Amino acid sequence: MTTDHTTPPHRPDRGQALVEFSLVLIPFLFLLMGIADLGRGIYTNNAVSEAAREIARVTSVHPCTGTPCTLGNSPETQAVIGTQKQLVPGLAGPTAILTIQCVDVADSDLSNTDCRPGSYVQVKASVPFEVVTPLLSFIGPLTLSSTSHIQIP
Repeated sequence: MTTDHTTPPHRPDRGQALVEFSLVLIPFLFLLMGIADLGRGIYTNNAVSEAAREIARVTSVHPCTGTPCTLGNSPETQAVIGTQKQLVPGLAGPTAILTIQCVDVADSDLSNTDCRPGSYVQVKASVPFEVVTPLLSFIGPLTLSSTSHIQIP
């Protein structure tokens, strides 16, 4: 009895799975990266909104210290700003914008040194956002921003 050590017959569809996998892999990875970018964008937008609300809330309770009273210079407000800069992606960056103003009910700017009870604290926060997915780079850098108003008690 002899064993036949010949190679099996050549199949024409050999390697087909590898080609199909390589064709499907690239669109799948772009879709996955796009979903990750969307998640990052939603998270950053929510974080900017929450930061503006939190800074406005603390500033309305602790508007300022010292004379002249400059809105937003209280230690409590500065501590919250420092915390939010650590939590919000891009808020500590050089292109981020964070403004604190004293306004009336019609959003007319009042003097930050003459902010009285009944006036409103307006906080505007903006951060740049860039996608990391290569095919979505045509969107360009976006600016995610939020404005919050809270009345000074």
